[in-house]
Amino acid sequence: MTGFLYFLGNTLRWPVLKPKEFFSLHAYFSIIYLITFTLSKYDVSQSNLVFTLGILAPLLIAIGQGLPIDCLDMESSLLKELKTK
Repeated sequence: MTGFLYFLGNTLRWPVLKPKEFFSLHAYFSIIYLITFTLSKYDVSQSNLVFTLGILAPLLIAIGQGLPIDCLDMESSLLKELKTK
């Protein structure tokens, strides 16, 4: 439960600490949604695939660039956060 609350707190602090990343990510999601909406409006059958790949792309890119395996480990995340401050 403590780990969940820690990551929930990080999620709530993230927009304040890094607003550029926060707005960039949400702008990206909005653009993907608009592209999907436009494709579905013109009856393109692959619009759901475009949406799925578009939403998963940031995660897949992060994994491809070497997302650390311990990214969800509370102790290692605490150590990284303390080192950056």
